Amino acid sequence: MLNHSIPPMPVVFTGFLASLLLVTLAAYISSQSPWLGLQLAYDESRQLPVVEKLYRSATVGELSVGDHLLSISSPNTKASVSLHGFQLRTEPPSFAHYAGHNALLARENTISAILEQPEVIITTNTGNTAKLSVLQSRPISSLGHEFWLFNLFGVIVWNISLVVWAIQPREAAAKLLCSSGAGFFTATFFNSIYKARELALPQDVFLIYSRANHFGLSIMLFSLLALMAYYPRRVTRLSPIIYLIPLLIFYQANESFQWIEWPFHTYYLPVFALYLAGVFVAIIQWRMSADTPLDRAALKWMLLSIFLIMGIGLAIYFVPLALQKQAIVPQWAMVGTASLLYIGFAFGIVRYRLFDVDRWWLAVWAWFLGGLSVVLFDIGLVTLIEIQPKIAMGIAVVAVGWIYFPLRQRVLVNLQPNKSPQLAEQVERIAQAMPSQHTDQFWVHLLDEAYQPIKVKITSKKTASIQLLDNGSTIIAPLLCTEGAVYLSFPNRGRRLFSKNDAIHLDSLLTIAKRILTVHEAEQAAIQRERDRIVRDLHDNVGGHLMTLLRRAPSRSIEDPARKALKGLRESMRILDGNSFQDLAIALEDMRAEVEEILINTKVKLCWEQELEDDSLEIPTRHVINLGHILSEATNNALEHACPTWIRIHTQATEENITLEIVNDGASDTVQDKKLMRGRGLNNISVRSSELGGTSQFFTDGTQAKLLAAIPINQ
Repeated sequence: MLNHSIPPMPVVFTGFLASLLLVTLAAYISSQSPWLGLQLAYDESRQLPVVEKLYRSATVGELSVGDHLLSISSPNTKASVSLHGFQLRTEPPSFAHYAGHNALLARENTISAILEQPEVIITTNTGNTAKLSVLQSRPISSLGHEFWLFNLFGVIVWNISLVVWAIQPREAAAKLLCSSGAGFFTATFFNSIYKARELALPQDVFLIYSRANHFGLSIMLFSLLALMAYYPRRVTRLSPIIYLIPLLIFYQANESFQWIEWPFHTYYLPVFALYLAGVFVAIIQWRMSADTPLDRAALKWMLLSIFLIMGIGLAIYFVPLALQKQAIVPQWAMVGTASLLYIGFAFGIVRYRLFDVDRWWLAVWAWFLGGLSVVLFDIGLVTLIEIQPKIAMGIAVVAVGWIYFPLRQRVLVNLQPNKSPQLAEQVERIAQAMPSQHTDQFWVHLLDEAYQPIKVKITSKKTASIQLLDNGSTIIAPLLCTEGAVYLSFPNRGRRLFSKNDAIHLDSLLTIAKRILTVHEAEQAAIQRERDRIVRDLHDNVGGHLMTLLRRAPSRSIEDPARKALKGLRESMRILDGNSFQDLAIALEDMRAEVEEILINTKVKLCWEQELEDDSLEIPTRHVINLGHILSEATNNALEHACPTWIRIHTQATEENITLEIVNDGASDTVQDKKLMRGRGLNNISVRSSELGGTSQFFTDGTQAKLLAAIPINQ
């Protein structure tokens, strides 16, 4: 929820209009300076200004493109200034010491005084002398590309930082980012004015522009340092601004009054010091965010944006200027590089929710750029093609509708990280998997597959609803069948955070899953009621008749089949009964008694061994029945196909599986009849093992026969 009462849209729109008005003001101020009608460059080899373009011819004499200017003088005052070594559009702070700074201002002031006269005389390297009239204004088209690039970069940075503040105006980090953007725009605004000068400006005016430019740069750098000290955590007990404001005031006062001349470079050494201070603050932030993945992710992107871009700016402009007295790239290229810092913040907002403005960020810019595109398109049609305003507006609306909105939708699809999985497909999968005995396992697997989090954690902590934690780094969802919850952290393998859209999607999925589970439980309850009815009917009817037959059986040949039929009936009734698990220790005792009953009229000795990992272990009734049949079948097989004197049955059980080992001697007489040994009995054992998801193996070495069966419990 936004922490302000002013909607962000009007703030953004007002800020953009203000930036356009300021650019217009800069163009007006730049156009109201003395102008000779020349476009000049500086020849490094000859150290002289050279004519690149003539906007108008000289009033007396000749002046041509390619001429080098040796001097400028006034015919009225007889004042003359040599232009040798006069680098055009040089900034005073680019000099390493105050002496060079002041000398440039003094030379500019002398040339500016000459330009205040109605005419000037230019001498060139060709020996020609040209008299030029001085105009007190110039066309805007003559301002040059640097002027427009500086202001373009300033407007971009200002509006990016303004949108952040408009969405979170009470957040310290948003205020500091906006402050740095304002400083950037201030620097480019004044820089563009004095960079657009043709030759020179009055010393006091030039000094004001230069100081304003450097003040804006200082505001930008100190605000970024304060931002790093504030975000994502505050590194000092008191506000970092309390420490930085006195330093900023001293820094600006020292430049204005020239108290202390710093070694290496008076003006740029503090810039290097601020960069190193940023490195120190970054190390502290890095340590503080060690246990907070969300803070660490935001910090990584912010530090990458600041240090990479600022490092490039230092490397290509400030350091070469300080060491070699000359930058390796134009100043506009350095300013453009610095603007990438704020564009990096924009991508960080989209991907890592910097400053917690991601929910509004794309919406604000989509709205703003949509309206701006209509206005600019309309202005272009009216001014460039000279179409009637009403017609131009209609064309602009149609063109933007066809071009801007499809393009915007494509960009939003690519940038928007809050893409939720398809709900219909997931509901279908839940419905198909719900009858499984492992519903919660499937639920967790489905969430893991859908959101691809870095970490999945299941806890016994009870929760009734979907919850977003740590600004979206983690989302919590309840389990379906048991008390507990599943924690998912950093979706899409850490490339984004969970959003409210994810929470809404997951809540819908949870609601549908619970409804499907309720329907399934109702179906199971109906099935169980039908089973209970069948069990009652079997017990009362079939069971009763078999008991009557057992009591009245005239001979053992009738009694034994009746007893086996009654036993099979009871086993079937147990399976149908709701209690589908039995105590393994008790079940093994019954199995042992059954084997002993088979061997009671023989002289075969039974060696019964069992190892239970847990005496309270329970297994499904179907396992009990099949294991009992396997033991009976194996015992009867040994009696029928061998002449054993002993049978050893070893049972080993853990929570995961049960292993049966049945060994008997007396197998020598059956070596020639292995096909008979592998007949129906062993086939039945193999089938029953397979039904339980297990395996069985039979071995004989001519003296002993061995049957091994391994049965998993959780199937």
